[in-house]
Amino acid sequence: MNGLGPLISMHQLHEHLTQSLAERLKKRRVVTWYDPRREFTAFIAELAGGTAADKCQIDSVGIAGKNTNLCVLQESFFEVKFAAEPCVEGGLLDPLLIYIPGKERHDDSAILMELEAGGDRWEPQLKREARRVLKKRFGDGQVDQMLSSPNVTYEDIIGLLEGGGNEQATGSLLDVIYSNAKGNNAALLAEWLAVAERDDQVVDKGAKPELLLLIQSRLGLELPIDAELKDARKKVSRYVLLAEFRKDLKGNPPESLNMVGQPATKQLELALEVARSLRERHASSYVTIADDIQRELHLDSLGIAPEDLGTIDTFRFEEQVLLEHVGNLIVRGKFAEAFNVANHRRHSFWALHQLERQEQWQAYGIAAQLGLAVSEVAKQLPDSKKTAVHWIEGYVSSNGWFRVDRLHRHLESTLAAMTDSIASEKVVHRVRNDYESLVDKMTSGFISAFKDSGWLVPGILQQTEIYSKEVHSPSEVVCFFLVDALRYEMGAELMSLLESAEQLSIQSAIGAIPTITPIGMAALMPRAEESFSVVECGKDIGARINTSIAGSLNDRRKIWKGKVPDVVDLELDKVLSHSNSQLQRRVSGTPLLVVRTLEIDALGESGNTSLARQVMDTAINNVARAIKRLAGMGISKFVVAADHGHLFVSERDESDRISNPGGEQVSLHRRCWAGRGGSTPPSTVRISASQLGYDSDLDFVFPTNNSVFKSGGDLSYYHGGLSLQELLVPVLSIRMPTQVKATSAEINVTLAKVPDKIVNRIVTFGLVAENSLFSGDSFAVRPVLLNNGQHVGHVGMVLDAEHDSATQSVRMKPGTSCTVGVQLLRDDVDSVEIVVLDPETDRILAKSIKIPVKLGI
Repeated sequence: MNGLGPLISMHQLHEHLTQSLAERLKKRRVVTWYDPRREFTAFIAELAGGTAADKCQIDSVGIAGKNTNLCVLQESFFEVKFAAEPCVEGGLLDPLLIYIPGKERHDDSAILMELEAGGDRWEPQLKREARRVLKKRFGDGQVDQMLSSPNVTYEDIIGLLEGGGNEQATGSLLDVIYSNAKGNNAALLAEWLAVAERDDQVVDKGAKPELLLLIQSRLGLELPIDAELKDARKKVSRYVLLAEFRKDLKGNPPESLNMVGQPATKQLELALEVARSLRERHASSYVTIADDIQRELHLDSLGIAPEDLGTIDTFRFEEQVLLEHVGNLIVRGKFAEAFNVANHRRHSFWALHQLERQEQWQAYGIAAQLGLAVSEVAKQLPDSKKTAVHWIEGYVSSNGWFRVDRLHRHLESTLAAMTDSIASEKVVHRVRNDYESLVDKMTSGFISAFKDSGWLVPGILQQTEIYSKEVHSPSEVVCFFLVDALRYEMGAELMSLLESAEQLSIQSAIGAIPTITPIGMAALMPRAEESFSVVECGKDIGARINTSIAGSLNDRRKIWKGKVPDVVDLELDKVLSHSNSQLQRRVSGTPLLVVRTLEIDALGESGNTSLARQVMDTAINNVARAIKRLAGMGISKFVVAADHGHLFVSERDESDRISNPGGEQVSLHRRCWAGRGGSTPPSTVRISASQLGYDSDLDFVFPTNNSVFKSGGDLSYYHGGLSLQELLVPVLSIRMPTQVKATSAEINVTLAKVPDKIVNRIVTFGLVAENSLFSGDSFAVRPVLLNNGQHVGHVGMVLDAEHDSATQSVRMKPGTSCTVGVQLLRDDVDSVEIVVLDPETDRILAKSIKIPVKLGI
């Protein structure tokens, strides 16, 4: 230790002791300080700059601004004697303080007798010195109470003088013991209720009377002075939580609760604050306390109507009853009321601290939204006088009918990814039936209008025009995404994941008929607008563009090469999994990059309905990630389009399956028959190729509702027909920045509590935002699960931060942390990485190692 040591902010007791020492040292130059109870070791450490001496040596410290030699006894008086004598031989330049902790002085055997004789011996008592300081701020009775316990320490006195960290000292021992509460009565009582480990301190330091007085005066609950703190805690917990519960009830509380007292009006406010503080600051303890009270008083069996439960879920049973209530509202068709309850209650304590319950509330909330949207759209459907244009405009407008398809997809993907099954299958049954009934009406109404228009819709972009009008650009590189089965509502959702786009627009195009992959993909090729027909091709149908026949992917690739010789054709998987150098080499120098993905269609056709439901969401995210990655390679212009949309509804019963038309069958799909002759079964429509402008003698037969042909297989996923969901495809035109904004480099987030393995569909972990590198503004991050570069999970729930479900991002503030629950959306992966992305650029901000997936363990 040198000089005055580190500068430490000193308190009044330190100043008092320093002044006393300074006066003694000035008079006698040497002070030997005996402290047998070690009451002042913290003060000596303060003198030394905050660190206690660990060797017997001479150190220089500052006392009242003057250099002073300090020697602290460790084991032996002889060590002190030998260390101190050189300081006094030949005259004393600086004063000398000898501190003897834990030792009594005996006059007949004092080894330091000579040093004491030439100086001063000091044996202060902590309480005596503390009283002199405390009396300057508090009355005698208050000081007596503070110092009544034999266990009050030097640190306790400091706390009393400083008020537990407050600017104004309160003289409260409770403030000292519960310093985190910072003088807040509600926070202090909540901490006492939650943390029993400090009861011994409360008793030992004489703070129990103060605690009981606080409970009586501020809460209105009188407890006997000899009450055990364990029993007092139980009574106060019950008193506080029931006060909140009864205050929140809309009706009269059950008479059985009258056995527990109720705070008066002026004391009720503090009781409510204590309950709230207990939940917010001590969640795990709150769960135990609330569950014990619920069980002891049988609150879940009192028959309280869910409508009377108010706005706060004090007890667990309230959340459970209200979820059941929301389900009943949905089943009864009261969707707006159900959504309002679900939207509020999904953020209640019991849902937020049980991610599995959050899943239930999320599913019920989406179900209510879907039911409400279906009801609204059903009232908006055009009558028979409206044209096909009206139907299309109603479907694709900014708040168009496509939203019911999106909500239905979100519900089904949520159900497929849930850890536990939804609490009530009746809820799912109701909204599924309502949705499918609406789609059936939409399909029959649109097809009727479409037929009346002669199968032509003027003013609407045709799929065969997409390449010439949106993609072809001799002046710059274009990346053209061909996303198999991306229906319009999915394209609209993709837009929300491209926040950093400089230009972003979406329009609908009418797909080539029939809406199957060989036809739709051919319609997206160069020169398709000049001459396009659907013709017989081998044992199936294909497209003819001018003189070229395209029936397979290889056929289409040859045509692409013929029309755009330097085109580069990549699968989406390669864009996501290639290294930067590999990808840069592949895309360098091409005027047109075609990126293909069959993910949606391939899984939909696989027969694995659950996995297909999950993939629907991951596919959209993968396209967004690929666009951002390619923008980083210098590509600015992107166009995203699809070959066809799809219906994804319940598996059709045998009664919903249509007999084949017969005749000369060329091709049969679930929603389309192509051939010559045969019949036109009920609930179908026949269209000749010539009516569609094709140079062909084929006929096509389509269902006019949600039905399918008897073509084999038990699927819920269909395309090939004329419904709005199948026929309208999205066309996104995007311009991305090719340079990363400098501000994104400021984001510094780390992962916490990362699991060793994943055994649950909800993967929970922590995010910590560093404080030093940020301004005070909040920022967004997007936590995802990746498997070999592909998106397999996104945020489902967030605690202690904002969750934007539209962009799947988390908004945090600098210096904060939160808990994130990411839903694993695929069960066909063996490992994942938790990756935190910058939403604007997809730059990786934090990343875990590979985590094995062991679902069901």
